[in-house]
Amino acid sequence: MIKLLIADDEALVCIGLQSMLKWEQYNIEIVGIAHNGAQEEEMIDTLRPDIVISDIKMPIKSGLEVASAVRKKHGRLPLFIILTSYEEFEYARGAIEVQATDYLVKLELTPEALDASIRKAISQLEAFQTLDSYPMLAHRGNLQAQRDKFFIRLFNNLFANKNQYLLQRDDLNLELKEPAYLVCTCRILGPDSVPPRGDKMVALCSSTVQMAKDTLTSIRPCYVTSLDLRNFAVTLPVNGTDSRQWMPEIEMLLTHMASILHNYFNVRIIGAIGFAVEDPYLLRESYLAARKALPAAVKAQSFVFFAEGESLEQDHLLFDFSELRTEIRRAFEEMDTQALYAIISKMIEIFDGRADLLVPATDAACNILYMATSLLADGENIVEQIFENEPEGYRAIYQMHTIEEIAGWLIQFRDGCSDILSTRRQSYKEQLVKNVQEYIKRNLGTKLSLNQVADVFNFSPNYLSHLFSKVAKVNYVEYITEIKITTAKEMMARGEGRIYEISQKLGYESAFYFSKVFKKVTGISPREYMQQLKADSPSDRSLGVNNHS
Repeated sequence: MIKLLIADDEALVCIGLQSMLKWEQYNIEIVGIAHNGAQEEEMIDTLRPDIVISDIKMPIKSGLEVASAVRKKHGRLPLFIILTSYEEFEYARGAIEVQATDYLVKLELTPEALDASIRKAISQLEAFQTLDSYPMLAHRGNLQAQRDKFFIRLFNNLFANKNQYLLQRDDLNLELKEPAYLVCTCRILGPDSVPPRGDKMVALCSSTVQMAKDTLTSIRPCYVTSLDLRNFAVTLPVNGTDSRQWMPEIEMLLTHMASILHNYFNVRIIGAIGFAVEDPYLLRESYLAARKALPAAVKAQSFVFFAEGESLEQDHLLFDFSELRTEIRRAFEEMDTQALYAIISKMIEIFDGRADLLVPATDAACNILYMATSLLADGENIVEQIFENEPEGYRAIYQMHTIEEIAGWLIQFRDGCSDILSTRRQSYKEQLVKNVQEYIKRNLGTKLSLNQVADVFNFSPNYLSHLFSKVAKVNYVEYITEIKITTAKEMMARGEGRIYEISQKLGYESAFYFSKVFKKVTGISPREYMQQLKADSPSDRSLGVNNHS
């Protein structure tokens, strides 16, 4: 996916840019919204977008100042599309000086003009993709989407163990170091003027969630995760587990957010707040508490807090999805379509005619949906394809109120998922291995144990080892050794440090061990290899001729 950052100090302009085009049709994900120049530059450094649409005049730093500073730090990328309310030539000339891809006037901005500008930027990106100066373009992931998946896994207990959670947290650069955290589940209600289904509702809800994120993060650091069309979760830091210390502040913060969203979009935001936990790994408990309190929030049409001392036990224990979770995880992990079909068929059989199982059936269907979008590399696109003919797509699950509707949704998911995964099984596995290889290349400075990388990708170590050997035609350990030694040779050729420095950069525990591995692979020691490079360099040959003469 191509990563896009929008920077403008006018909130309505940011919302307008987000909704003006269907960005997914361009293979573009909006990874962030900045409201001043300093924030824009910081987000570029952190998120590394491919394209930036930037207002020219903003607080703290202008868009041109940011573009100029970014050019010096990061070279030709990201590409800048400069946006302004002014038409003076000086601004256009400034945009040219920072090598902006395009220059757009706000008063003249139309979907057609933005479309042309974006297509121009994409063409430049495709041209840069082949250049040695920017070899990583094709492998950049969408950080925000990955972070959303991380929290969905956390809320729904989809991590195999705590170590897997820690590895993915660190890989996504998530700072979860505050004394305690809680989860608030929010629901978007209304407005009556927008049809309950279709593109307008999708655009309204996605814009609402984005503004909720912008509003909250401008006041305090937090994480906003879209759960479905009308529901999102907010993970908030607090100063401890004693609700008396933070309840008034949290209520005020959420009420402020709801007021702003109502003013902009005429929607009502209600929500339920769970209790605080000291260990972020236990945020599932806060999320479950918030979900349990949500019916009270719907009834009160406001924000409510989970009552302390109330049991988290589910009211419906006639169906326990946790027993099937491991089986479904394995089926997704190994692309075992037969097993997946059989498991979901078994669930449908259990639910058939059981109106009393509506709540656990809905929870189970939503869990399968979360697992598909979280565990499959292209999960969201797969489920969107399955339900592409439905007015609300896969999100229709949240509008169903009978056991027959839930069973119908599960049948459609089961059949569609089995068909899609069976046709792309081999190419899918090849892509998985490619993703693992790219991860290895980006993290050569670490030990990259099989267990660690398996946890990052939600695989069992045995499955990753088997899959890697089968697809890559080389076993996992041999591949890492080959890549590290190849990289070491390139670093030596570029003069990037002494032997012990190179060994440290590549994650070896000692220069001695690095030299031992290097000689085993190449037949000569690192020192001998560097001497060969020196002897073969044109400058040295030229110097030798001069000395001889």
